[in-house]
Amino acid sequence: MSNDDFDFSFEDDEYDEFEKRNINEEIKRLRREEPTFSSIAALEEIIDYFMSQDKYEDALFFANKLISVMPASAENWFRRGEINEALGKFEDSLDDYSKALEYNPIEIDALIGRASCLQMLDRHEEALESIERALDVDPGSYEALMNQGVILEKLARYEEASKVFKYLTDLDSSDKDAWFELAYCYDYLDQPEKSLKCYDKVIEYDPYNYRAWYNRGIALNALGKYQTAVESYEMAIAIDEKFGAAWYNRSNALLSMGKLREAIESYKTTLKYEPKDVASWHNMATAYEELGEYRDAVRCYTEALKCDPDHVESLFGRAVCYDAMSMYRKALVDFTKAAELNPADADIWHARGDVEFTLEMYEDSIVSYRKVVELQPDNVDGWLDLGDALSECDSNDKALEAYDRVISISPDWSEAYYQKCKCCLALGWFDEAIQTAKKALELEPHKINTFFQDFGQIQHSNPEILIKFVFPVYEWLVNEKKYRDPR
Repeated sequence: MSNDDFDFSFEDDEYDEFEKRNINEEIKRLRREEPTFSSIAALEEIIDYFMSQDKYEDALFFANKLISVMPASAENWFRRGEINEALGKFEDSLDDYSKALEYNPIEIDALIGRASCLQMLDRHEEALESIERALDVDPGSYEALMNQGVILEKLARYEEASKVFKYLTDLDSSDKDAWFELAYCYDYLDQPEKSLKCYDKVIEYDPYNYRAWYNRGIALNALGKYQTAVESYEMAIAIDEKFGAAWYNRSNALLSMGKLREAIESYKTTLKYEPKDVASWHNMATAYEELGEYRDAVRCYTEALKCDPDHVESLFGRAVCYDAMSMYRKALVDFTKAAELNPADADIWHARGDVEFTLEMYEDSIVSYRKVVELQPDNVDGWLDLGDALSECDSNDKALEAYDRVISISPDWSEAYYQKCKCCLALGWFDEAIQTAKKALELEPHKINTFFQDFGQIQHSNPEILIKFVFPVYEWLVNEKKYRDPR
């Protein structure tokens, strides 16, 4: 159909006069001919009709005709601005609103429209200036105040925005839109108690607002009220069964409650609506992992990685499961890639070092553990493990430095003294070995039997240890009444 082939039937009363004047013929005539001043009224009504029918391209055509006849009209430029805005032509619309303001600087609708376009163009500071000009013209304009609040939100000025929306709710306690925006501000201000009250107000006036039920669930979740949050998410789902975000957050709340099986089933529903949602695959995997069902966990982590091959958390999680399944080589591959993607994460380096140590790749584990203590200089576990790896490589002097670092950070932890004792024996430093052994056993007397088992094995390979180390420690234990000879 060509643009000239219009055949309208106007059912609304407001278009009865159009019918009488044979509007179809008027549209065809004005599309072909240049308009005159006598055509202005017809053009205005044609534009209004096309806008009411969301036929904005047609409306724009006739708006251009109207401006060509009457270019000095703020109303005409404003009307074209509205059309361009509806078409998503925000730069053109901005020009139109600005032109309208040249002819009428206090045209409040043009000021608000200009602010709206500036928001769409991410020029929020300018948008705020335009709205403030509108409020100078009409301080009580609801539309301007609502826009002011929204712009302040986009500028992350939530405290100021909340005051605007609070003012609107004070003016009209049934204003569900203002209550919703006020709740949104409280969300970002980390005031979930206030946010919850606002969402309850929204639901009071709009009980089928599924987003209000959903956001209410988030506020309850922030308050640690997981069961009530689940119920709120379920209300959102009852209104919109395909609301994937509500299913996802419901699943997370169940996970927080330790209801792992229910959480898994809920994640499965989420994935039915959003099959490539990385977070759902990942969190379902963590639920399986907590249940000790590592193969299912690996399967879910793998699905998450199909959606996002660089998802560090899923690489780490899958590696942990491989480790638990004694599949150390596969674990090492994932830990290594995770470390490449996030080299500043000490936990990843530590886990990689542990797997390398298990695989007796001691030199490699030293590199990993050194990275841990470089990132976290007070990580006592990292220093202890570094000492153990250095000891396995016969770098006992460096191992001693690592153990001494542990002792300086955590002087009441016996394990560092215990490991240092072994290191001193390897170096033939019997006096130092005796002193560190005494300290370890003072801190944890229950390790006495373990001590004799460990060093009883060592003394068989070196009888000197029996005479110069084991006997003196044994004598000290007996004298201090810390040990009774079972014989």
